[in-house]
Amino acid sequence: MDGFGPDRLPSALVLTFDNLGEASALERGTQPPDVPLGRDPSVLEALPRLLDELQRHRLTATFFVEAINCELYPDAVRGIAARGHEIGHHGWAHETWRSLAPANERDALIRGLRAFEALGLRPRGFRPPGGELTDRSPSLLRENGFDWCSPEGCDAEVVAGLAYIPFDWDLVDAYHLMDAFASLRGERGDPEAPRDPDALTDRLEQRLTAARGHHTLVLHPFLMLDPAWAAGVSRVLAVIAELAKGRRTWVVPGNVFADWQVLRS
Repeated sequence: MDGFGPDRLPSALVLTFDNLGEASALERGTQPPDVPLGRDPSVLEALPRLLDELQRHRLTATFFVEAINCELYPDAVRGIAARGHEIGHHGWAHETWRSLAPANERDALIRGLRAFEALGLRPRGFRPPGGELTDRSPSLLRENGFDWCSPEGCDAEVVAGLAYIPFDWDLVDAYHLMDAFASLRGERGDPEAPRDPDALTDRLEQRLTAARGHHTLVLHPFLMLDPAWAAGVSRVLAVIAELAKGRRTWVVPGNVFADWQVLRS
């Protein structure tokens, strides 16, 4: 590897955010029936603060959005794109992608595309909810005009025109902070108890500052409703901005990294 990006920097960070609103709760059947849709504080409160912070640091990211949000929060989805960020496809309503039957996988992908297109948006990138593609996914993505995807734990490479930009669970905030990931943490040899937000902030700062090679950071706006983690994200973004300014790390959204991968392949 001779460096990343046009300036051949020693490391590259693809900055991404996952999940909006009630999509996952609707898919799991945990959305309270007496709570109106379209009023989720992660969209109405956390997202605007996050967008302002990204603008302040001059950082551009990819937001992987469940397509149902095009109906529930059209202004918010358009607003992300209007601030210069990339919109990626994250399923229709955060389905566990690897478990979908062929017809359901195709329907979730194409139904989602139509919802984005109704807002004048055309995602190039796809991240499978849950992190795992099916064996059918690469062909389905190519057939429908995607040129990059971001599953967990694969090689960063270009295969038949489709760029792969993987993520690792260790750089996913939800993996460290949520009880739901306890068993996965145990399988990976990490403590099953959730990390303290301050400890996670320190860990991410250390990882990003020492990083060489390519990394993908995955953060979730709904977790930023916790003031402690919101403060942690502010610290992490400030560190990322300094790494970018100091020309130590090439910090880009997924589409920019994918274009660079294709040029090199």
